[in-house]
Amino acid sequence: MQVFKAFFRILYKNKASLLMYIVIYLGITLIVSNAMQEDGKTEFSGISLDIGLRNEDKGYLGKSLEKYLESGNQLMDVPKKKEDLQDAMYYQEMDYVLLIPEDFTEKFKEGEWEGSLEGTMVPGSSSAYLVEQEIQGFLKTVSMYLKAGCSTEQASAWSLRDMEQKPKVRFLENGSSQELPSGFYYFQYIPYVFLIMMILGVGASMKSFQDKDLAARNKCSSMSFLKQNLQIFLGCMVYMMIVYLVFMVMAWVAVREYMFTFRGFLNAANAFLFAVCSLSVSWFAVQFAKNTAALTILSNVFGLGFSFLGGVFVSLDFMGESARKLAKFIPSYWYVAANQEIQKVASFAEGGKVYQSFLIVLMFSLAFFSAGLLANRMKVKSK
Repeated sequence: MQVFKAFFRILYKNKASLLMYIVIYLGITLIVSNAMQEDGKTEFSGISLDIGLRNEDKGYLGKSLEKYLESGNQLMDVPKKKEDLQDAMYYQEMDYVLLIPEDFTEKFKEGEWEGSLEGTMVPGSSSAYLVEQEIQGFLKTVSMYLKAGCSTEQASAWSLRDMEQKPKVRFLENGSSQELPSGFYYFQYIPYVFLIMMILGVGASMKSFQDKDLAARNKCSSMSFLKQNLQIFLGCMVYMMIVYLVFMVMAWVAVREYMFTFRGFLNAANAFLFAVCSLSVSWFAVQFAKNTAALTILSNVFGLGFSFLGGVFVSLDFMGESARKLAKFIPSYWYVAANQEIQKVASFAEGGKVYQSFLIVLMFSLAFFSAGLLANRMKVKSK
C-alpha cells in the first residue's frame, strides 16, 4: 500500500489550508445561523429611544407629554452648553432633542401650537421620525378631546390612557416564512467547503502522482498500473469519508438535537451525496491544473461559482427566473433545493422532491467523473 500511504503523506503536507477552511466554514455557519434565527423570531417589540427633553411648560400638557414619552423611551437631560449638545448628537448619545416652551399649554388650547415645539434630530435619522410620530399622535388625541369640550387635565389623562393601548401584531405564516432550525443553516453552506477541500486535497495528491518524472518512475516499478490507480482511488474515497465524517461529528456537536430527527438524517444523506459529487468535480478539475497554484484558483472558481450561482450564498427565493434556470445546470442548486424541501417533509413518503434532487446530484457526479476520464484520456494521447 505504498501508493496509498504516499497519497496521505501529500495530504498531510496541506493540512494547514484544509483546516483553515474548516474553521472558516464553522465561523460562517455559526454567525449566519444565529443572525437568521434572530431575524426569524415571530415576536414584535417597540423601539426605546434616547430622548433629550427640556420641559419649560408651566401648564399641565407639557407634563403629560413628558410622561407619555417617558413611558416608552429613555429621557435624558439636555446639556446647557451648545457644544455639549452637538457632541451628544454627533456621537448618537441622543436620538432626538425636544424643547417644550413655557407657554405651550396656553398656545395649544388656543390652537396655535403648530411649530411651537423645538425638536432637533440628526439629519436622515429614522429614529427621530419615530419620536415625531409619537408626539404628533399624542397631541392629536389631546386636541380631539379638547374639541369635544374636555378640560386640559381630562384630555391629557384620557389621551395617556388611550396611548397605552398597543396594537396587536399578527404574523402571517406560510411555507416560505417559517422559522428554520439551526440545522438547516449548518448544512446550507456545505457545498462550498466540500468543493474547496476536495479540489485542494485530492487535487494536490493526484497532481503529485501525475508529475512527469514520478509517473515515469512508477511505470518502471513492479506494481502494476491498475494496482497503483486502485490505491489512489481508495485514497480519494477514504479522504472523502474522513472529510464527511468530520463535518458530521461537528454537526452532532453543533446541532445535536436536530441530527436525531428525520430531517437530520435526510440532511446527512444529502451531504454525503454532495461529497461524492465534490470528489467527481475535483477529479474533473485536476485534469486542467498545471500545478498546485492552479488548483487554488480552480477551487475558488468551482467553490464560489457553484455557491453563488447554485443558491448556497444567495437564496433561491431572491434569484430571478432566468438565473434559476441557469442554476439548474449546477449540482449545488439541487443540493440546496433538497435542503429546503427537507424542512417541509415529516416522513419518507413525503420526500419525493428530495429523492429527485438526490438522484440529480448523483447524475452530476457521474457526468463530472466521465468528463474527467475523457479529459485525462485526451491528455494522455496528446503526450
